[in-house]
Formats: sequence, C-alpha cells, structure tokens
Amino acid sequence: METLKYLILGIVQGITEVLPISSSGHVEITKYIFSIDFANNILFLIIVNTGSLVTFIFIYRKRLMQLFKAFFIYLFKKNQREEQKSDFIYILKILVAIIPAALIGVLFEDSINRALCNHGLLMVGVGLLLTATVLFYISRREPFQSKKNKLSWTDIILIGLAQSVALTPGVSRSGMTSSTALKRGSSIDAALDFSFIIYIPVSLGSILLMFVGIMKGDQVDFHANQLGYYFFAFIGALVATYFAYKLIFNIFRSGKIKYFSYYCFGASIFALMLYIF
Repeated sequence: METLKYLILGIVQGITEVLPISSSGHVEITKYIFSIDFANNILFLIIVNTGSLVTFIFIYRKRLMQLFKAFFIYLFKKNQREEQKSDFIYILKILVAIIPAALIGVLFEDSINRALCNHGLLMVGVGLLLTATVLFYISRREPFQSKKNKLSWTDIILIGLAQSVALTPGVSRSGMTSSTALKRGSSIDAALDFSFIIYIPVSLGSILLMFVGIMKGDQVDFHANQLGYYFFAFIGALVATYFAYKLIFNIFRSGKIKYFSYYCFGASIFALMLYIF
C-alpha cells in the first residue's frame, strides 16, 4: 500500500505539472488524503520534481542543444552571429522570464513554506480558485487560431510575472504562463513550448534551493526502506509527465480549456472543505 501511495503521488505530480491545474496543489491534497507527511523530507520533493524535469529535458533535448550551441557560437564566432541571432535572443528571453520567479523564490521561499505547513490546504484552495478564474477568462477567447510564433519582450515580462505568482501552492505554473501568452495573441505551440522550456531552469533552480536547504541543516527524514517508494514516485512522475505532454497540445487546440477551469473550481472547493472540516 505504501508503494502504491508513492506511485500515485508521482503520477499526480507528473500529470498536474503539465496540465494547467497545479502540481503543488494536487500533491498537497493527495498527501493529505493518504496521510503522508513529508514536510521534513525535502529529498522526496527533489525526487518527484526531478522526474518531471528529466522528461522535459528529454522532450526538448534537440531544441536545448540547438540553443546551447547558438549561445556559444554567437559569443565566440562573430562571422556566424547573424545566423544564430534569433536563438540567442530566445535564450535572453528565457533568462528574463525566469528572473521574477527566481527573485520571489529566493526572497520568500521560507515564508511560503511556513504558510504551507500551517495552512497548506487553505493556500491550495485559494490558489486553485485563482487558477480556475484565469482559465475561465482565457477560455472565452475561442478558438485559439493566432499565428504569432514570436513572443515580444512585453509578452516575456508578463509571462515571467505570471510564473512568479505560480510559486503560490494551488496556482498552476503552466496555466498562468500559457494563458498569459495566449491572451497576448501567441499561437498555442509558441505559448506551450515557451512555458515548458522555462520550466527547466526554474525547476533546476528550485531543486538547487532544496539542496542548499539541506546543506544549511534542513531536516531530511529519510530511511533506507523508503528508497523503493521514492523510486516508484520518480518513475510515476517521469512517465505521467510524458503522456500528459502528449495530450496537452490537442486539448488546447480543441478549445477545452474551460473544462480545466471547471475542474479547478471543484478542486478548490474540495481543498477548502478539507481545510475547514
């Protein structure tokens, strides 16, 4: 039963990391239902986040390699700069987009974690309500047929701010970033691709902060017999993220975002009821 619980937690993390319904919120609700307390177990959070991260790196491996090459060619080979300029600017846009989340994460991580420990389900309920409202507002703009494949600097700044808001449990990172891009007139492919690509450095930064916390003395309540549980959680997150990614583009193209809004409204009420009762 414990193995099954952790596997389900990993699957929940993977699916909700991609779909615009908040991974942090659903993991919080699921651990409450299963009576799993990993408040002092940063290692578990690192493992399930790494599962989703590995999947996104695999999915975007060619694009990431292309950007990596373009960055160094642009810096060190002046005669090829014009060819690599578009990719180099894309890298700069990624860096600008992650700055707000990085600042909020560094400055308010402890405050967010304390609030999550004390009033986790309340925060999740309110966060899911915000996510539902944003998705409902965006869903009214149908169908999404924009051909705008390039995001402007204004788009990037707004996406970055939206991502920083999503550090609050219950607020969907993918929902906030992709909705902002779509509202600004971006195509579905450009919006979702940028949303998932900027997840990679943000996730790496989040995992790094967790390791820094461990080095500073944050408690890691780990036992050797939990290794198998964590392995299944990792595999669950990795596989679920991949399959959810395969679905997300078709869901957005079919104009079914409103159903995610309805779902988040229901999940918000459920989380608030758990908190109250």
